[in-house]
Amino acid sequence: MSTFLKYSILFLVLLMTSSDASAWQRKNKKKVTKTSQQSKKKKSVKKSNKKAIKSKKPLIMPTRVKLEDIVKQVPIDIPVLKDSTPAKVVSILSAFKPQLKSVVKINFTNAATIVDTQSVHYAYQVPGQNLSFSYRPIALNPLAIVLTDPPVFTNKTNVKVGFGNYLYQVLNLNMVNVGVKAIHHWSVSTESSEGVHHLQKYRNSKVDYQGNFMLTDSSSILTNFFATQSQSYRYGLVPDTLSLPTSQYEQKYTEVGLKLVLLNKIKPNNKLYYKPQFELAHLSDFSNKSNTYIALSSPLSHPMKGDMTMNYDFNFSYSQMNSFNSSSNTLFRVDPSLNFNKWKWQILLGVSPIYTSTDFNLYPNFQLQHQLKDTTWSVKAGWTTKTNNTQYANLLNENPWIVTPTFLKLTTQQKQFIQLEVNASKNLQYGFGLSLNTYSNLPLFNKEPLAITSLTPDIVFPDNLEYTNRIANGLRYVANFESKAKTIELEAHLNYQFSDQFSVQNQLNYTQFNYLMDNEKPWGFVPLKLNSTFFWTASQKLLIDGSFNFLSGIESSTEGANYIAQTLKPVTLLNVGATYKLSIPWKLWIQSTNLLNSQYQRWGDYPSLGVQINAGVVYSFHK
Repeated sequence: MSTFLKYSILFLVLLMTSSDASAWQRKNKKKVTKTSQQSKKKKSVKKSNKKAIKSKKPLIMPTRVKLEDIVKQVPIDIPVLKDSTPAKVVSILSAFKPQLKSVVKINFTNAATIVDTQSVHYAYQVPGQNLSFSYRPIALNPLAIVLTDPPVFTNKTNVKVGFGNYLYQVLNLNMVNVGVKAIHHWSVSTESSEGVHHLQKYRNSKVDYQGNFMLTDSSSILTNFFATQSQSYRYGLVPDTLSLPTSQYEQKYTEVGLKLVLLNKIKPNNKLYYKPQFELAHLSDFSNKSNTYIALSSPLSHPMKGDMTMNYDFNFSYSQMNSFNSSSNTLFRVDPSLNFNKWKWQILLGVSPIYTSTDFNLYPNFQLQHQLKDTTWSVKAGWTTKTNNTQYANLLNENPWIVTPTFLKLTTQQKQFIQLEVNASKNLQYGFGLSLNTYSNLPLFNKEPLAITSLTPDIVFPDNLEYTNRIANGLRYVANFESKAKTIELEAHLNYQFSDQFSVQNQLNYTQFNYLMDNEKPWGFVPLKLNSTFFWTASQKLLIDGSFNFLSGIESSTEGANYIAQTLKPVTLLNVGATYKLSIPWKLWIQSTNLLNSQYQRWGDYPSLGVQINAGVVYSFHK
């Protein structure tokens, strides 16, 4: 029994041991089988990848795709859109180029500077989106308006007082009144000097009013009223020791005038542009002879389609001279023309019919203007006509020593010209031109013919000699109207301006007479003129200005029974002035004339004064 029991227990132990071993073997067998299957899969994948690489047919698409790879796969027959816009390039050239200088000193002397003549060009490529930027405005918040006080009248008044050598005196009063719809400016002045000769004294007085009256928001009337009186004496060829009544040499005249201009602002919807002007003037001289002048003119233009403009300018003037006999001149002129752009030229085509009290003439009106390509040069050419209904005041402004003219004539100038204008920079502009001119009734001035006069018995002269009218009346000039003259004229100008601190303006005119019908010489005419003016703001308190004038080639006649032509010496004038602000109301001013002390004669046998220095103060009233 015991033996049987032992064998039974041993059998059970063996049975249990064998079951655990079989289970462990089955588990290890499964792991081995799974591992071998995974290794077989990996080997198959590697083999497939190698085959795909060799055949250039990947089985799996890479995660990072290039555009070139996609384009390569597109068939040739399918069009591919490409950006044909050229790349925008900005080239920046610098005028400054740094130079490397050696600082080595040899015998305490700087070594020579290394000069680099090679230019370097840098090109910068800027993306197109950075060449332009869009503006995005911020949001606007409405606010309540703040009303200011209503405008009040502003008054400004200043008084100018000055003295100088030759007993020079000047007094000037200016008043400005600014209102809501009107501006008023009054000016009253008087100026006098004694000179060297006892007949060289003069006195000029003037009253001037200028106003601006606003009719509507787009139109206003400009007014100008003036009254002048000039009193001088003919001292030419009169001895300083001779003491005759000064009234015998008096050269006095009074002029009163009025001018009205209607201004209208140009609007896009305006069908007609106009600017009418009315002028009235009356002048009387020492011998109670007078001249009355009336004029009415206006530019008229009408815009058309295609950048074209039709012009209808007109001018009417009437001049009556009350001298020994009453005479009058009437001038009516119309300038119809068409202004347009063609072939990159600005063209004006028209005619100028002129009606006078005696005849009718038709003149061409042709003008061209062209801007040269890629330059700042502008070319102008044309054929125009200028007309002037001569006034007695115009002749006196040119030559103050003339006798009262018997009659006045209409002056006409036909001009065929070509000009070149250059806008070199925002500071510098210059140009020059050449023209052929034909004048009709051009006023020239020569000495009055000699005349031996019998002296009155109550005036006793040494040795009872008889004197010419030069002694009895002083030297007088006569206005001769040249019926026909032809000239060649050269014009040039140069302007330079630096901000509002400094500016220079230069003008040159040269005229050569090729033909004169009536006169031997162009008496009193200035062939060569050079005028230069400058303006300089040296500081906030100091202002300096000046001018330089040169005149040459003036023809006159010598004294004697027979006229002999002579050319006067050139005239050279240098004038400089300055104004210094002491305080808000006070200013000091000084003006010097003929600083070169030129002993010149603008008109023959009328010597001018030497250096003149005048100075004074200006006091301003503000309210």
